[in-house]
Amino acid sequence: MVRKYMQYLISGAVIIVLLNGCASAPAPTPSVKIAVKSFKDYPDHAFNPKEYVQGMEKGGHNILIWQDPSVDLGKYRSVNVADFGGRLLPEQTVFSYDPFIKSLNLRFQSFLKLPQEKSSNALLIEGAMVECNPGSRAARYVVGFGAGKAAGAVACEVYEPGKSQPCIRIYARDRGSSGMFGGDSVAMLNHIFEQVAARLSGVLEGRIGH
Repeated sequence: MVRKYMQYLISGAVIIVLLNGCASAPAPTPSVKIAVKSFKDYPDHAFNPKEYVQGMEKGGHNILIWQDPSVDLGKYRSVNVADFGGRLLPEQTVFSYDPFIKSLNLRFQSFLKLPQEKSSNALLIEGAMVECNPGSRAARYVVGFGAGKAAGAVACEVYEPGKSQPCIRIYARDRGSSGMFGGDSVAMLNHIFEQVAARLSGVLEGRIGH
């Protein structure tokens, strides 16, 4: 009888300890989700590439992509392409970005083979040049080994009709350092943005209307 009584006491004490432990245990911390951010949310000259590419996955050579899995891009047959701008580029007075922005827009429009029309049922494609760095020709010539590379990058987004948040975000970046005596920086940047425009158009053509 005494043994049973002691067993009941011990069992009761164990239950009380367990209940107290459950009551005092901290609530699980909810996982923190990084909000999808559009390049349009950044102030002028304040683009943050490391922040922008969070959550993106590799989508090809020098291409990172985020796509909303709930969006069916196969039902769309046309796109409306807005001119890519340069308001997010760093401020500087050494050279003008305008020729490179113009060249990027012309090349992207010519490479993109999707039907383009200004229609309320078309997907909207918007973008921005976010890096245009000629590098250092002297460093490329004298130092070599990848020093002084030119670099260019573009953020491109796709919007469904009437939506304010993109269903696709793409970040494309390339670098270059070839050419005699360090190479011509202007020619190098034009080649970089030609490659970027070709890759962007290829990615979009592979995902829209299929």
